[in-house]
Amino acid sequence: MSTLFKRIDTVFLQVNDFDGTIKWYCDVLGFTLRWKDDKGGYAALNIGETALTLVRSKTEPPKNANISFNFYTADIESAQQLLLQNNVNVGSINEDGQVKWFKFQDIEGNELEVCYFKE
Repeated sequence: MSTLFKRIDTVFLQVNDFDGTIKWYCDVLGFTLRWKDDKGGYAALNIGETALTLVRSKTEPPKNANISFNFYTADIESAQQLLLQNNVNVGSINEDGQVKWFKFQDIEGNELEVCYFKE
């Protein structure tokens, strides 16, 4: 472990519909709001030790072809089913050795990924 850095504090994701996207992440994914700055256009969502910070964008945010981060789950099949039940655009579960993963899109069309591996 680095003696200089303790952890990754947050991951930033640009969005257009600031309030709608906050609501979606809380209602659909079960995140909770850590703090929100309407004037600055930032909102941090709790998801464990590292927050997800949504940033209001004044222009169309780029849709990354490369996924910048994964959400980890202990039960990938249940995670996929819960997203499907909430009408989320979800891909198939893939497996490569010890790792399973699937992709999904948030309300803004950002492509995200969920992974599982034995800890």
